Amino acid sequence: MTAETSLSQIDALSGIMCDGAVSAYHLAKDHPTRVDALERIVEFSYNSLVRNRHLNQEQGEDELSVQIVEQLRVLAIQATHDTQTGGHCDVHVEGKDHFLWIGEAKVHGGYQWLEDGFQQLSTRYATGGYGQDHGEIIIYCRNRVGLDVLNTWKERLKAVQHGIEIYEDKTDTRLWFRSRHQCENSGLPFHIRHRLIPLYFAPKK
Repeated sequence: MTAETSLSQIDALSGIMCDGAVSAYHLAKDHPTRVDALERIVEFSYNSLVRNRHLNQEQGEDELSVQIVEQLRVLAIQATHDTQTGGHCDVHVEGKDHFLWIGEAKVHGGYQWLEDGFQQLSTRYATGGYGQDHGEIIIYCRNRVGLDVLNTWKERLKAVQHGIEIYEDKTDTRLWFRSRHQCENSGLPFHIRHRLIPLYFAPKK
């Protein structure tokens, strides 16, 4: 039995394997495929946080991010929290062929805080090198109407970050958009997905 066959069988039999994304990640032959699979996998972690938001109202960035990391590790993905790569990374994923993906997490408390996270990811952690040109801003949002927060962040980002390009916008359907800018380290394009995790919880009954 080959590794490909084994992983495919596991995916077919197990509902926790993220609709085939886990085998797609481990068997990816190029970095774009690997990034796509990883984004599909972390969506399951994000959705778990949203479903259980009534239980995590007091948790901070580290506690929420560790939950994501631990779920990735269960799937045999080399993920860590607080790893040193130019600084302390919230969600740090390494893979085959020099692959590196970093998620910088912020509990939304103001747009300057989100801007700080963008600067950390883009100027401290990002290398922009081969297989290391994608990352994520993870916005834990306990505000009412998270879509408004994401749209305001998008407009602020365009206003304050010179040379940034918004090239894919799913704010009104999936609560994320993508930006691209020149990495200061390598001079190559660096891509960031800005993903809002809506954790508002104020039931009226």
